[in-house]
Formats: sequence, C-alpha cells, structure tokens
Amino acid sequence: MCQMNAPAARARLFVPDELAAGTSFQPSREQQHYLLNVMRCRDGDSVLVFNGRDGEWQAEVKRGGRRDCELMVRQETRRQASSPDLWLLFAPVKKARLDFIAQKASEMGCSRIWPVRTDHCQVSRVNDERMLANAIEAAEQTERLDIAEIMPFTGLAAALDACEADRHIIFCDETSAGAGEMNAVRVLTEAAPVAKAAIVIGPEGGFSEDERMMISGRQNSLKLSLGPRILRADTAAIAALACFQSVCGDWT
Repeated sequence: MCQMNAPAARARLFVPDELAAGTSFQPSREQQHYLLNVMRCRDGDSVLVFNGRDGEWQAEVKRGGRRDCELMVRQETRRQASSPDLWLLFAPVKKARLDFIAQKASEMGCSRIWPVRTDHCQVSRVNDERMLANAIEAAEQTERLDIAEIMPFTGLAAALDACEADRHIIFCDETSAGAGEMNAVRVLTEAAPVAKAAIVIGPEGGFSEDERMMISGRQNSLKLSLGPRILRADTAAIAALACFQSVCGDWT
C-alpha cells in the first residue's frame, strides 16, 4: 500500500501495456512522478493497473532511483468487463464545461462520447486528447475497467447515421420542458428494456427546427423532457445519463 503521512488510498493507473502475471513495464514519466512524489510509493508497494482489455491487476513498485520505477505485474484482481452500450452525442460547450462533460459521462458509464456540430453550436473545434485524458482520469478514479471512446468532432447528421437500426435515440428536446407525458423516467420505463442507446443533447441555443425533425424522424427515436426547467447543456447531459442508467442501465 502506498504511504503518505497517513495511510493513503491505493493508486490505480490506466496503462497501454499488455497485462499478465510476471510481466513488467515502466509507467509514463507523469505516472512515475505521481507514484513516487504524490503517493510516495516505496519499493514493494502495490498499485492497481488496467488497460481496458485484460482486466485489473495488482502490480508491485520496483524503484530504480529517486525518479524512476517499474511495475511488476503480480495477480489479477478483476476480470475485464464492459460498460453499457451507451453513447452521448452532445454539442460541445466552453472548455471547462467540456472537461466536466467528458469526466462525468465517463463516470456515468458511457461507452462512447461524441461531440457533434449543430446549427446553433458556438464551438468550432474540440481537443480530442484533452477529452481522452479526462475520460482516463475519471476511469482511474471510479474503478471502471474500460475507457470511453472519444469520437472526433463531426456533424450531427453523420453521428446519427452511425447509429445502428437497433440503437435507441434518446432525444432530450428542450421544447418539451414540463411536458408530463414526456417525463424522462416515464418514457424510458415504457421503452425498457433498452440494450443500446445514444443520448442526444443540443447546444445552449437549442436544436434548430430542421434538427428536431431529423432526430424525431430517426428509427427508435424517443423524445423526452428533463423537467420543467431549461437546463444548461452540461447539466442536461448528466441528468439524461442519470435517468437512463437508473431505468435502463447498470444502476438497476
């Protein structure tokens, strides 16, 4: 166990390396700094590692110097498992709130996080690497075994075209705010079970009328309301994910 002034939580790292008993590898420079200087790991301390493919493993710290260490993989602690087949399609927002969406969508179990360009979108580019870093950090902290796939910023129509015929399109339409018959929990309960879903969240300016018609016209499209108040885009994303996971996802 890594030690600070008082017993600390065991470190958990996402690594690209293959994981099997007896193998060893050197973590990235940033990870070595985290282990040795932040967590103050000593020679022989154990950490948890995962790569999104081979499950979770206990590894032993082997220090090579003040700033260097390797990890020796010892034993498997959990078998590989996948998150729900749940996508989040959303119009990106400002940087700090984009970080928030990437982090929280990963924590909520999304398998794919997809920023999409809409008619009223105010963002012209998205930093994919930054989004991925946020998703990885969230997976490390929440004991998730896989990493959400970060898709490149693309048009809404193209993202919808990538949805298979059996994937439900969960359309969070702000014009339905307060419509009791479109209450999110009620709509999802009546539709359940839903094995594959894509939640669609619009920009702060809302969807255009053409976009509403395009989404509503998709096969397996479910229009729903997230309550009587108009939510910010980042709040709406988390609210919709919470509703889905509590009714159709892995919270049930």
